[in-house]
Amino acid sequence: MASFLNSLFGSKYPQTAKYEAEQEKLKSDYQRLIDFENSSNYNRFKELDTLVHSGDFIKKVEQLKSEKFKDTPEYRKLKDFESLRKSSDLKKYFKYKASHNPERINSIAQSDILKQYSEIKKWIDSAEFREAKSKKDYKKSEAYTKFKEFKSLQKDSDIKFYYKETNKAIYKNFINIDNSERLATFESLKEEVESADFIAFKKDLEDPKRFAKSKEHALISEYEDIKKTPEFKWFEKIKNKDLFKEIDKWQVTFEDDFDSAQIDQNKWINGYYWGKALLNDVYVLKDEKQFFSDSNIQLRDSVAHLTTKEGKIKGKVWDDKLGFVPKEFNFSSALISTGQSFRQLYGKFEAKVKVNDSSPLNHAFWMVGESIAPQIDIFRFAEGGAKNFKAGSHTIDNSNNALHNVTTVNGVKFDSDYYIYGLEWSKDKLTWTVNGVTVHEQTKNIPQHPMYLVFSSHLLKDVEKINLPSALSVDWIRCYQQRA
Repeated sequence: MASFLNSLFGSKYPQTAKYEAEQEKLKSDYQRLIDFENSSNYNRFKELDTLVHSGDFIKKVEQLKSEKFKDTPEYRKLKDFESLRKSSDLKKYFKYKASHNPERINSIAQSDILKQYSEIKKWIDSAEFREAKSKKDYKKSEAYTKFKEFKSLQKDSDIKFYYKETNKAIYKNFINIDNSERLATFESLKEEVESADFIAFKKDLEDPKRFAKSKEHALISEYEDIKKTPEFKWFEKIKNKDLFKEIDKWQVTFEDDFDSAQIDQNKWINGYYWGKALLNDVYVLKDEKQFFSDSNIQLRDSVAHLTTKEGKIKGKVWDDKLGFVPKEFNFSSALISTGQSFRQLYGKFEAKVKVNDSSPLNHAFWMVGESIAPQIDIFRFAEGGAKNFKAGSHTIDNSNNALHNVTTVNGVKFDSDYYIYGLEWSKDKLTWTVNGVTVHEQTKNIPQHPMYLVFSSHLLKDVEKINLPSALSVDWIRCYQQRA
C-alpha cells in the first residue's frame, strides 16, 4: 500500500536510482569539465583566444584585408620605373646602346688612326698649311704629301663612321643619358622591381585570396574549429552555471564500493575498535543479545551484507564490574568500523544502504571517537522497524550529563529500496539527509573531535520471535572533506 501511495502522490524523497544517477552524472560532468579544462585542446583555445583578440593581431588582420599594392611605396617605385622606361630619351638611349655603335665609337676614339687623323686635320686647319699651300712648289712639298694623307684618311670607313655618328642627335642623347643620375635611378628601380622579393611582394598584395592564405587566417580557422567541437560547445554551455559548486566544494577522503571478494581489512575491522586495539579480539556490551562474527559479513554483487542470524555462538561480554565475561549467545550479527584506518573531523559522509524490517533489531550507521560520547547516529533503525529511524547526536556537557539531540525520520518504507543516507558536519552545524533531502539539522552541542565510521546490527532486548536472517546491506560509502 505504501509503494502504491508513494507512486500515486509522490514520495517525500526522490527515487534512489534517479537521485543517484543524477549525482553520478553531475560527478561525471564535473570530471568531464575538469578534464577539458586541463586538455591540450582547451589550452590551445586559450592561447588562440588571447592571440586573436590582441590589438596587434586585429591590426594585422585588418591590414591583410584592406592593404592594396597601389597604396604601398613599392607601387610608387613601380610607377616611377614604368614612367622612366616609357620616356623617349631612355628608350632612344637603350635602343642606341643595343646597336653596339657606342662600343665602336669608343674603340675608334682610342685608336691610332683617329689620333693620326686628328693631328693632320689640326695641321690642315692651321695658317701654316694655308701658307704652304699658296707657294708655287706646293705639290712638290711635304705639305702636299700630308694633305694627300689627310684625304686618304678621310676615306677610311672608321673615320667616316666616327664623325658621322658623333654628329647625330641620337648619339648626343646617348652621351647625355649615359652615367647620368636619371639613368642611375632607372637602373636602381629596375633592379628592385625585377627582384624576386619585389615580385613576390606584389603578387601577395594583388592576390584576392591573400588573407585566406595567411597564417592569421589559419589561426582564426583553428580557433573557430575548436569552438565548433561538441566538447567545447558543451563546455561553453555549462561552465558558468552553478551546477558544480557543491561538487567542487568537496574532495573524497575515504571510499569503498565493496567490489572485492572479501572485506578490505586495510579499511575495516570487525567488532568494536577497543576490542581490536586492546585484545585483538571481539566483544559486545552487556546489554547486547547478539555476538559479532566475521562469517556474518558477506560481499556479493559489490554489496557488503551484514547479516543477523539465529544460532548458538560463544563470545565475550564487557561488564564494567566484572570485565570480560564469556557468554553463549543465541544470535550472531556483524559490525564493521574504520577505527584503525580512518577518522575525520567535519566533512560530508554518505552511504547507500538497504535495511531489512526486523524490529526490534537495531540497524545503525554511526560515528564515534575515542570515547562513547560524543556519538553521531546517521541512522539507527529499531522499534519502528523500517518505517522510521532515529537521527541525531549524543554528547556530554561539562557536568558529565548526557545530551541527546535526536529526531525521528519517516516518510517512506525504508526497506523498500536502497537509500542514500548522508551527514554534513561543520564546526557549527550538523545536517542529515536522505537522497539529498534534509531531514534534520542541529546547531548546538556540535562534536569537535575526529570520528570513525561504524555499520552495525544489534539486538538489545530479549525476544521470543524475530524475523531472521536480516541484513544491513551497504552498496557504497564515501567521505569528503572541504577543499582548502
